[in-house]
Amino acid sequence: MTEDAPAGANQRDDTLATTIDDRLDDYREALFEVLSQPSISTTGKGMDAAGDLVVDTLSDQGLDARRIATDRHPLVYAERGPADGDESTDDNLPTVLFYGHYDVQPPGDEDEWDSPAFEPTVRDGAVYARGAGDNKGQFLAHAFAVDALLAADAFPDVRVKLLVEGGEESGSAGLREYLRGGRGERGAPTEIADADLVYVADGPQHAVVTERDGERVREGTPTLIYGNRGILSAELECRTANTDLHSGNFGGPVPAATNELVAALDSVRGEDGDEIVVDGFHDGTNVTDADRELVAAIPDDSAAIAEELALSGFASDDPYYERLLTRPTLTINGLSGGYQAEGMKTVLPATASAKIDCRLVPDQDPDAVFEALRDHFAAVSPDLELTKRSTFPPMKTPVDTPLAEPVAGALEAVWGTEPVELPVLGGSLPAAHFREVPSLADVPVLVVPYANHDQGNHSPNEHLDLRCFENGIRTSARVIRALASR
Repeated sequence: MTEDAPAGANQRDDTLATTIDDRLDDYREALFEVLSQPSISTTGKGMDAAGDLVVDTLSDQGLDARRIATDRHPLVYAERGPADGDESTDDNLPTVLFYGHYDVQPPGDEDEWDSPAFEPTVRDGAVYARGAGDNKGQFLAHAFAVDALLAADAFPDVRVKLLVEGGEESGSAGLREYLRGGRGERGAPTEIADADLVYVADGPQHAVVTERDGERVREGTPTLIYGNRGILSAELECRTANTDLHSGNFGGPVPAATNELVAALDSVRGEDGDEIVVDGFHDGTNVTDADRELVAAIPDDSAAIAEELALSGFASDDPYYERLLTRPTLTINGLSGGYQAEGMKTVLPATASAKIDCRLVPDQDPDAVFEALRDHFAAVSPDLELTKRSTFPPMKTPVDTPLAEPVAGALEAVWGTEPVELPVLGGSLPAAHFREVPSLADVPVLVVPYANHDQGNHSPNEHLDLRCFENGIRTSARVIRALASR
């Protein structure tokens, strides 16, 4: 809202704010009910019941919601317009598509949780539960914003749509099937073909360093992101002999799979230990001058990050956010091979494997990167085999998109400070799949995380600050209203 906004607009702001205040306990109760329902897409635990619960919850907020079946887990689609049921409704209304996901990661070791993962518990102003921030608390903020706008008689001439998938944590197979038209067709699904903006509230807010009681601490700040890094997950396996052997009787002439695997992994990096030197790996990278300007403007909090994580140093001397957001990575996620039990065993391992992921920047093609890596390892040794596990393409919206302005304005109005802008999110989202739909190929996709920077998504004791949850509702409501004036 600008300083010279009309008095009526200010009054509507006050009414909306009061409405959210009055209904906040109901919103928390609805959130806690959804958090109590397990929805682990990797194993399928609770997914069917969770899909039904999401439909019911969105319907309770005034949205027309339904399940969409896929070969994997169901999606939930919901929408609301200013005059639903009125044949005179303008088909050219501004339309925002909010994307989210109701599936969650497995909780892991229950003993590492201070309270059960699916029993939402409030401590120190935050709700602790699996999925609190990733992503149930964030996508539900959009639905509660719709309810508040309706209750305050402030719903604008905007059509709001929600698409909530059930497989983001396990590859988004159902979403990709839906966006292909169900069975490989290339036409856009009719429900979302008219979207003017795809809005993703996912991930943690960016953190900045502040001084508190003489100490430097990192605190979340409103964040506007124009895309996300892509990801390639793969497994590299090495097999030498047909059985493990005695290292004294065979060691030397017979290669150890563990040695070969380590050497192969080392071969992808240059002398500095950071640069990836695989032919074709960097093909397609497209980091613009505008992207680099955003990165250069990010406050440098690398010293606080190193202190917080007790690091002895960083992997590169390059500026922290330049390295994080403008260059791809290859990370060894895990290694397996040889004897792992207590004590020693003089064995010559016949098999070894490594799980790896590559975080990719626009406009790298995950499949092309996989082919480059497979060719590289095949040239290193015939004993190596690389298997693709999953991919998400990177995605980027131009930073000069006009729709960034109302979003940035809403964030500043609610959070009380200008948002930090990032060219891409460090993590990976399936948002790029929307670009594969012809009618959505040029639609802006903006990532606006509502969760606190230390939410611990994918970790024990995942939590969402209730202030962030509340501000997420207020932000979504302001975005919806701001779109009406464009």
